[in-house]
Amino acid sequence: MNTKIVLAGLTLASSIAFGAGPQFSVAPGIQFGATKYDTITNFSFNLLGAENQNMSGLDISLVGYRKINGNFSGVHFPIFGLEAFRVGGNMEGVSISLWNDIQGNLNGGTLGIVNTIGGDSTFNLGGVNYVEGRAMVQLGLVNYSQSVGGIQLGFVNATQNLEGLQVGFVNYAANGILPVLPIINFRKSF
Repeated sequence: MNTKIVLAGLTLASSIAFGAGPQFSVAPGIQFGATKYDTITNFSFNLLGAENQNMSGLDISLVGYRKINGNFSGVHFPIFGLEAFRVGGNMEGVSISLWNDIQGNLNGGTLGIVNTIGGDSTFNLGGVNYVEGRAMVQLGLVNYSQSVGGIQLGFVNATQNLEGLQVGFVNYAANGILPVLPIINFRKSF
């Protein structure tokens, strides 16, 4: 009996010290292996969603809502594609979801119907891509970024500060010689 108590105590202490291991979640708040306050290191499988503090590793969901309150590092994808994925901090890696909402910087890529990034972004592929910081590559029907340092390829492209290339039906760059140009818009400062 005492051996079981000691082993249970060591298991609990190791998860607190090193972060939670694998997680299985039925829905946010109904999670096994971790709580919403834990950091997941390695694997999370979520039926209808989950919520955690931080996550690093492989994150797989069926459908629903997945929320990381802090940072995410790894690969996230829903099996059926019907999910909203939110990261309250920075993200390093790849996410495939209906809606990807990254509040911080994205060093990696997002694939979704709607991608919203609160900081700088490396790569977005989607119907609507919105980046509040600097975007390197945006491929979508409608692309907006506060600043573009690479390429926007879409039906409508818009930015306040273009330092790269826009290819689309309508291209808007507030700092351009002509702010609105069809087909191609380019600006590079030396």
